[in-house]
Amino acid sequence: MMISARITVLTLGLVLTGCGVKADFGDRPTEQVWRALQAVAEQPDYDHEDYTKRWTVVENIVTIDEADRRIDIHRELERVLVRPRSNPLHQEVHWSIQVTLLPGNEVLFESVDPEIPSHVQFEAERYFTSVRRLLAGLPTPEHIRGRMRVDPIDVEEGS
Repeated sequence: MMISARITVLTLGLVLTGCGVKADFGDRPTEQVWRALQAVAEQPDYDHEDYTKRWTVVENIVTIDEADRRIDIHRELERVLVRPRSNPLHQEVHWSIQVTLLPGNEVLFESVDPEIPSHVQFEAERYFTSVRRLLAGLPTPEHIRGRMRVDPIDVEEGS
């Protein structure tokens, strides 16, 4: 009995510890990647075509450390999920995230709080997709475009 309890505690500890996801942006200029990371952190977009993935940002506190190339994000999200033939479900989510630009334009997205790894993976992919859209010069929502200091389509590849 004691061994199974220890295994359960260790497993929960491993599963719920802060975890991270990396993405490589090595083909883009460092300064451009850094500005895109900031823009997406400061103006998150949770308006998704799939209504089950839409959220409202209640609070978004972003701290940028230029020297360490790190962005700390504390974000509160909520929604009322209404599915056919079911009662409305009110949900709230809190994220504490660190985004770090590493050498070679690799980006580490880490959950500071214990989270389920698949939730961190999904949130990281949402974040990285928004960054890739900015860097590719694809049409972006106006609230994000206004935060970009350098327009991705105006920067030469070698800059």
